[in-house]
Amino acid sequence: MKKFMILLVLIIVLNSSQNIVDASKIDINGEEVLFVFFSLPDGEAMLIQTGHGENYLVNTGSKISEKILLEQMNNLGVKQLDSIIFTNQNKTTCGNATRLIKRYHVQQLIYSEDLSPMCTSEESTIQHAIWKKGEKHEVSPGLSFRVLPADTEDEMSLYIIYGKTSILYLASGRVEVEKDLINNGTIQAEILKVGDYARTQSPSIDLLEKVDPHVAMIYPLKGISPNEGLLERLNESWIDVYQLRKVGTTTIHCNLEDYDMHPK
Repeated sequence: MKKFMILLVLIIVLNSSQNIVDASKIDINGEEVLFVFFSLPDGEAMLIQTGHGENYLVNTGSKISEKILLEQMNNLGVKQLDSIIFTNQNKTTCGNATRLIKRYHVQQLIYSEDLSPMCTSEESTIQHAIWKKGEKHEVSPGLSFRVLPADTEDEMSLYIIYGKTSILYLASGRVEVEKDLINNGTIQAEILKVGDYARTQSPSIDLLEKVDPHVAMIYPLKGISPNEGLLERLNESWIDVYQLRKVGTTTIHCNLEDYDMHPK
């Protein structure tokens, strides 16, 4: 019985530690960027840290993820957020917006079309920016965002580029949206963030052939498992699938020429 309890404690510790980013092992200079895909109990959030000391957060996870999100951001040494970018406006992407705006002195909120009340606060000093489909925004030297078509007016998929590394961050999981994406110019990307928590049949084989990703990121949604057919398609396409619920928080460390994954 005693051995069983020790083993149980070790399993709990190991499962907990995989969700924590060790900031002491991460060091970036002026020509490097970190993309941190947080493993949360529910919802999605990605932190972008530049070597110039800037911090951008894409989505904020759901309310039940608040404690773990704050713990990981603190471990990364985040004191202030330059911007929060909302690719979707619902409880799994905006759940912690109000808390983060106050805690991290957010300077700017970025979104598409009208902003949902759950994605903002009463802070009057915050700047607001609306990104329109087709626009390209360079937020830091070498770091740019192109706004791609999504399912609804308050969503936006993003094509994120730093140096020679690119991320296709899908907001939608609807196959019907893919035609616009495929016809939207170059969207070949090393990293693909699967839309809608991989619950649907998207991305299709046509979109995967267009994007040709090396890695697919899948955020967790409480009580929901990814579509088995989609997982099979990703694996058959020789794509490394990172289900963040299983592998824990994953960091992509980029310089202008290449990127490295942690964990590998």
